[in-house]
Amino acid sequence: MWDYSDKVKDHFLHPRNARVIEDANAIGDVGSIICGDALRLMLKINPTTNVIEDAAFQTYGCGSAIASSSALTEMLIGKTLEEAEKITNQTIVDYLGGLPPEKMHCSVMGREALDAAIANYHGKSYEQAHDDGEIVCHCFGVGINKIKKAVWENHLTTVEEVTNYTKAGGGCQSCHMRIEEIIDEVWVDLEKCGVPRPGFTPTPIQGIKINVSTEPAVSASGAALDETTLKSPIYDKAVSVINEVAAGLKKDGSDAELVAIAGDTVTVKLSGAVAVGLMQDMTLSFIAKKLTEAVGHDVKVVVR
Repeated sequence: MWDYSDKVKDHFLHPRNARVIEDANAIGDVGSIICGDALRLMLKINPTTNVIEDAAFQTYGCGSAIASSSALTEMLIGKTLEEAEKITNQTIVDYLGGLPPEKMHCSVMGREALDAAIANYHGKSYEQAHDDGEIVCHCFGVGINKIKKAVWENHLTTVEEVTNYTKAGGGCQSCHMRIEEIIDEVWVDLEKCGVPRPGFTPTPIQGIKINVSTEPAVSASGAALDETTLKSPIYDKAVSVINEVAAGLKKDGSDAELVAIAGDTVTVKLSGAVAVGLMQDMTLSFIAKKLTEAVGHDVKVVVR
């Protein structure tokens, strides 16, 4: 018997915003009834302020899918698009007080619906905005990039966990070996970024040597950093975090360097494999997470 929190039960028995928004200007459709879960998220966004004024959903699925969708709409109303984009599947889970491991895919579906709705608002399809790559699990139509993202963001280590979050591997099981390979591939990159893999001895990352100099600070490419960046209260921590990440990336021929800091927005330059596509998104997300932890408040990381 799965253990559900009181909040999950409440959102399942009394779902919020389970309705249609007739004048919605952002609609996200994800999932498939054939696969057992489908969700339509509807948003009414103020085009002047980018504030989400209303959110509603229709879903076909289990109690956890209903609860996750209901919670997501409550979290979205009143937020700007920029704030909404920071919501992850774990944010939804935390809001609900937890979900059984076997139901984590419901929170992932909520996050995907939000991505799809935001893409729709900007005149794109979910497929145009998010390339899932080659299909790994043909039973549930799950692509390699979706699996990589789930492993990266949630630090998954087993096929069973991947199935819980994405449904991949939950059918005929012929893709299990490939999923194990993908898990290993992602953890190579996570380990290089300083994340220890449970049960594994991490590959040593070369220490960072800090030279004290009276010369003007420059980026790794030799470009002088502006005065605003140098005087930023988060400058030292930003340099430390970005250098730590860069030290791991350089082993694969990639790099990350600080370009500028304006308030709580840090601009970086990426090169190599991490400078494009999904790897760019994951690297920026990882740097932002490390910086947020280091400075104690949200930091936005953008690429030049």
